[in-house]
Amino acid sequence: MNVNFTLRCDTCGENTNVRFGMSNRAVQPVRFACQTCGSPIDIVIGGPKAGTIPTITGATRTKDRMPFDAETNFVDLHLDFPVSFEPYQMGMTPFMRASQRISFKDMSLHSMRLRHLDAEMDKARYFQTLLKLYAKEKFVPFKLNIERTFGIKVKSDLPQDINAALYLLIAHMMIAYEYPHQSFEAAQSYYDIICEAAETHQAKLDAFVGDLLAGGFLKNLQLDVLEIYPKMLDAELAIRPALFLDFDEDYSANPIPMRVSAKEFQDYKDLYKDISEIISRQLVLVAGLNNVLKRGDADTFKPKLNANGKNLAPADLHAFADVAFGQKQDWIDDSWYDVLEGSMSNRLRNAIAHYKTEYDEITQLVTYYPKKEGMEQAQGEEIYFLEFVRRLLITYREMHRLHHLIKSLFYYNYLARQKGEASPAA
Repeated sequence: MNVNFTLRCDTCGENTNVRFGMSNRAVQPVRFACQTCGSPIDIVIGGPKAGTIPTITGATRTKDRMPFDAETNFVDLHLDFPVSFEPYQMGMTPFMRASQRISFKDMSLHSMRLRHLDAEMDKARYFQTLLKLYAKEKFVPFKLNIERTFGIKVKSDLPQDINAALYLLIAHMMIAYEYPHQSFEAAQSYYDIICEAAETHQAKLDAFVGDLLAGGFLKNLQLDVLEIYPKMLDAELAIRPALFLDFDEDYSANPIPMRVSAKEFQDYKDLYKDISEIISRQLVLVAGLNNVLKRGDADTFKPKLNANGKNLAPADLHAFADVAFGQKQDWIDDSWYDVLEGSMSNRLRNAIAHYKTEYDEITQLVTYYPKKEGMEQAQGEEIYFLEFVRRLLITYREMHRLHHLIKSLFYYNYLARQKGEASPAA
């Protein structure tokens, strides 16, 4: 279903014809920028007793011009799909364009993930509360509320059972953001790697895990990851069309400009930076295991000598933790771990964290400057907001995959290291 109407911008008075594609989401807030002056215009459809009557901010509904003409500004809007910037074409609604880009089977899977989001978003507040209770070790209310709200029963007060409930909760709430089978495959690979390390260098593996626990690094890393999940759910409006791109092979081969119908780049750039910084610290775990497997010691990196014979490799994991994000993978030689393509864009992360980004609200084009250029910023790189959100999603998935490694190391400690056995649980 589509709702067509005409709006007059409150700032410049220019008209825009709007084709609003209806989602199944109960409340549907969208935003676009006036193509004449760039002022934001917000539309909300849905809510208690609202039906399809839009609530509009930044513009005023005027006499609808039907059929839409070619002279008036036009915008397609839909929460569930990326939408075209192309001029109005009768019948080529956002849904019709989307259905031509992917198969019926993939569209069904995309719809299933969106239905899960729609059904569970009302529980996001309870989810965040439970994560905070876990972080503060308030396990009595944690146990009561996770069973009452989500039907997850904590078997005992043992840390492995509390963690089991925590990860069931995360899996339930965040499953719509996952690429099919990605987490299962990651967890299985961690099990295999930890088993291999335990069989060949158990004492060094135990020492590595002991150091991670004694200094609080593993626990603090886990808690930092937990803070990201509610923020990703808050980003759901922008993530919805990016989920569609999992199935759009043409876009993967040749990303094209398409509109995201909600929020703006400025709302999410810090989230991208925060997740990237967590991944940078998670790579310490990857490097430590790699060193145990390759050299029998978590702190020993493969030597790399300069012309003067000085070893440039990090002296230990503590030194590796301070290595710049973009250089960390250089010191993980022949790594057992394969990162997701597109999940570690150091140039984009640096631009957001240290330098400058510019955002055009009308075209949704982001220009970022990844290098220090003194007083000039001439070497900008460009990315559309949709592609940025796709990278945000992929970067989140990388963090989430590596969270399974955190979980696996905790379980190794609970079930093997503390008992003197070498049988880690995934």
